[in-house]
Amino acid sequence: MQRLAAFLVGLTLLSLACRLFTPASTPVPVPVTETATVPSPTVAPPPAVPPEAGYLLQEERLINSYAIRIWRNPADQLGFDSILLIEAADQTPVRVEMVSALHDLTGSDLNADSFPDLVVETYSGGAHCCFGTYVYSLRPTGPILILYKPESNAGGYFENLGADQVSEFITYDDSFAYQYCPYAAGVTVKVIMAYEPGQDRYLPASPRFPEQYTEEIVTNEERAGYAPGELGEWDGTNICAILPLALDYLYMGQPDRAQSEFASRYSGPDTNAKWTEILQVVQSSPLYTP
Repeated sequence: MQRLAAFLVGLTLLSLACRLFTPASTPVPVPVTETATVPSPTVAPPPAVPPEAGYLLQEERLINSYAIRIWRNPADQLGFDSILLIEAADQTPVRVEMVSALHDLTGSDLNADSFPDLVVETYSGGAHCCFGTYVYSLRPTGPILILYKPESNAGGYFENLGADQVSEFITYDDSFAYQYCPYAAGVTVKVIMAYEPGQDRYLPASPRFPEQYTEEIVTNEERAGYAPGELGEWDGTNICAILPLALDYLYMGQPDRAQSEFASRYSGPDTNAKWTEILQVVQSSPLYTP
């Protein structure tokens, strides 16, 4: 009996010892289920309310939480009295007058800021004038005007001229349209506007794209061969024949070449005074950048 009791005690101690030295089992990780990101619900825009009594809703476009509405005045027989409202809940509406159309690129992201853009074209009527372009970035905090092309005889278009995802805006400066000769022979020059992230705005940037003036220079080299007065110049010189070529070089960032081309081809007696006059007009234009 004593031997049996001693055996049982020893067996118990051995069992306890084995438990003490048995390595603990490694816990099996429990997979974590990733919570799906649920997009914030789009807030309904305000109801359609005419900006003035009697205006009729001509077009409506819904983009995210924005309502883009064009209102037409039925009493305006020429169709120039149209008002665009950019509206979102809890925001002051943005109003644009003399709207002619929403550009086909409305809803795209032209400046690659991850927000849709609204491209508005305006027209005030008249034989040649005036066309304007507005671009708003439709951000959750409110629409931001990122491009404004002043009203002029020229329209414009978007094109991606680089390797990035940002589109440039190409238009023409018509500051000399009526200055030295009739409109039919008027002088314009290409302008390239590029988006500047630091200023959150499209600005004239023509000197960054000199290759875009190749075709214009070829065409305007031929035009420079016209005789004095042949393009209807008021003063009988050849200024409307040679000025487009000089402006090409000036806007593409080669002012010395521009001046030399003008000085070597101008038929008038007042070369220096005329060039000074041209520079004053150019430097006052919002579409020019040195």
